[in-house]
Amino acid sequence: MQDMIDTLIRYGYIVLFFYSLGGGMVGILAAGILSSQGKMEISLCIFLAFVGNTLGSTLLFILGKYYKKDIMPYFKNHRRKLALATLKIKQHGIILLISQKFIYGLKTFIPMAAGIAKYNFIKFTLINAFASLIWSIILGLAAYIFGHIIEEIFTQLGEYPYIAPLFLLILAGIIWFYLAKFSKK
Repeated sequence: MQDMIDTLIRYGYIVLFFYSLGGGMVGILAAGILSSQGKMEISLCIFLAFVGNTLGSTLLFILGKYYKKDIMPYFKNHRRKLALATLKIKQHGIILLISQKFIYGLKTFIPMAAGIAKYNFIKFTLINAFASLIWSIILGLAAYIFGHIIEEIFTQLGEYPYIAPLFLLILAGIIWFYLAKFSKK
């Protein structure tokens, strides 16, 4: 996390934009914390994260919609999970497209699944832009408002370096269990 913060201080807004193309949850949180310390401007951070996240998800949607045959070999081991995501898109469309922004690990699958499910491009783009705006505002402002508390938490985690990887393993296990259980026939 400290490396991400040092990089954001040095290259700041450019890194935030490109990092937001692929998800950017940690990037917008780090930018919010840096903004609370006066090292970055929060409104510009929110705008760049919004634009980057919207563009990244739209590109993933286009990959799923128009290049399905080309990308499917890369998802050979994840076909069931992709099929589950496609089914959920058809069932829960708007709610899933908005909520996936806040669930780490789903940001890649859901836009591609929406493209594979032949979801309407205009509808997807509008929902995606709205979801990205909500995502960037909520995470950016939360990190900005609670920046000093979050900074203290990371300081404490620095004293106990085994807690963060343990937390990430537990989170990955929960996501894997959910996807494995619900992607079976």
